[in-house]
Amino acid sequence: MKKAGLFLLGLGAGAAAAAYVAYRKMDDEKTKQLVNNTVKTANDLKDRALDYAFYALDSVDDVKDSLQYKTSDAKSKIKDAAGKVNDNVVNKAQYYYDEGSTQFHKAADNLRSQVRNNESNDEDVVITPDFLKDSKKDSEK
Repeated sequence: MKKAGLFLLGLGAGAAAAAYVAYRKMDDEKTKQLVNNTVKTANDLKDRALDYAFYALDSVDDVKDSLQYKTSDAKSKIKDAAGKVNDNVVNKAQYYYDEGSTQFHKAADNLRSQVRNNESNDEDVVITPDFLKDSKKDSEK
């Protein structure tokens, strides 16, 4: 492998030396023509490289715009779904709160009316231990 590398290095150096010698032996008109062709080719390559760079930037911008559109669309869908869920939760909570408070108020009103009815009855209920003994005797009979 090392020999192949050295061979290619020598071949490249020899080709460069031969090209330099051939360039020096050319007359001025052919030298100017070669230089102009070389400069023209280099400029064409630079133009082509710039065109590809701008094309790549345009492609990146297109992908970026598409990604922003899709993410904003996804965000809006998520916000809409979250809003619907939140509305449903609030509605259910309000319903259960209203139902619970209504039941509570009904029960409280019912207890108040029972208390009022019992106040009109001045009879107190008294449970004595003798009463318990009597109920045991009744159950044994």
